[in-house]
Amino acid sequence: MTDSAALFRRDGVDSSIFTKVHTRRGFEYIYEQVRNAVADGQLKPGDRLPAEREMAQIFGIARQSVREALRALETAGLVESRLGVTGGVFIRNGDPDVVSRAMTDLASLGALSPASLLEARIILTSDIIRMACERATEEDFQLLDDDITFTEQQAQTEAGLERTTQIMEFYHLLADATHNEVLVMLTDSLSRIVHLRLNRAGPPPSKDIGKVRRRILNHLRARDADKAIAAITRHLKRLEKTLVEAEKAKALELGKSS
Repeated sequence: MTDSAALFRRDGVDSSIFTKVHTRRGFEYIYEQVRNAVADGQLKPGDRLPAEREMAQIFGIARQSVREALRALETAGLVESRLGVTGGVFIRNGDPDVVSRAMTDLASLGALSPASLLEARIILTSDIIRMACERATEEDFQLLDDDITFTEQQAQTEAGLERTTQIMEFYHLLADATHNEVLVMLTDSLSRIVHLRLNRAGPPPSKDIGKVRRRILNHLRARDADKAIAAITRHLKRLEKTLVEAEKAKALELGKSS
C-alpha cells in the first residue's frame, strides 16, 4: 500500500498530484482528479487517501465539498470507507457490479430499448456458447446441471425475487464456462436488467424452463454450438415476447388505477 503522504507531498514540498480548485463545482473537480490519478496509475488499489481535513487543504476547498466528492467516488465504486484505527478512505479493487448498476439505471430511465437489449443478449450469448463449447470443463457442465435441477424444483412456485434471481444464475454459470471474466461481467449486466423487468412485470413463470435449459446443456456437452445457439435464441425471443406483453398489461393496469 502506498503511503498517502508520499503521494500527495513529494520531496518535502507541497507538489501533490492534485491541484487546487479554481472553477466548476468543487466536488466535481476533486472527483475528476481522483479518477484521473487512478487511470494514470498514480493511485492504486489499497492506497489510502489523505484525511478529509488534509484533502480540503490540498484542494483549497471546504470539507463539505470533499465529503460530496468522496460519496460520489464511493458510489462509482472507486473508493471504500473502512472504520477503525487503521481506517480511512481507500482506493478499492475493481468492482464489476458498477457496470451492472450503470446499465440497470440506464434501462430504468428508458435509455435502452427492449429490442436492443434482446439483440445484445442473443449476440452475446451466442458467442458465449461458442466459446463454452471450446473451453468448458465437465465441472462447468455439472454446475449448470445442478442449477437446472434446482430450477426444475422451483418451477411450481410463483414468479418473484428469489425465483428470478435463480433464473439469472444460469446465464452467469454459462458465461463462467468461457473462463473469460469480461464476458461474465457483460452477461451479469444484461441479466440484472432482465431480473428487474421480471420483478416489475411479474409474468407467469415458464413451466418448461428446465426442459429448455437441459436441452441446451445436452448440446453444450456434445460441443454442438449451432444447436445450442438455436435453442437458446428461440428461448430468449419467447421470453422477451412474454415479458413485453406483461409490461404492457402492467402499464394498462397502472393507467386504470391512476
